[in-house]
Amino acid sequence: MQFVGARGEAGPPEVRLAAVRGLEGAVQLLDARYVVGRDHLVSAAEHAERAMREGTNVAKSLAVEFVLYASGERQIADALRKMGIRDDTREFAVVLFGDANPGELLAVLNLTRDDGVLAPSLGKLAAFGITEAELASVPPDRIADLVLERVALVDLAK
Repeated sequence: MQFVGARGEAGPPEVRLAAVRGLEGAVQLLDARYVVGRDHLVSAAEHAERAMREGTNVAKSLAVEFVLYASGERQIADALRKMGIRDDTREFAVVLFGDANPGELLAVLNLTRDDGVLAPSLGKLAAFGITEAELASVPPDRIADLVLERVALVDLAK
């Protein structure tokens, strides 16, 4: 699995999603405004892969199971609504399942690579739904771990 940050012009999600469907291999596009660091994506991927391997998955595909974990939600529709790209998305987290070439994929999607869009921030934590009380409960250098906790809690909610 590969994780790439990217920037591009906002536009109808259907256009980019249709382009992705026409490619070989599974690809997931997320709104990077809700991605709280590379570790967030790695943790979601590890949990999703384990769920698929052990037969505890909710979704039929690894790509959708990944979104469940990345979102910290247990319902597919809620997960896609939270993490999916929108008309105003300009910062993207691109997840490639398999051996796809990230450069070629970004060219097809008319995106420019910028892994910086995946960096954690207080604004992203708030957008993700992390509360002030939760932020106050951990040292400042551990605040991104709050999202990792939400990822892990998906297993308990299933």
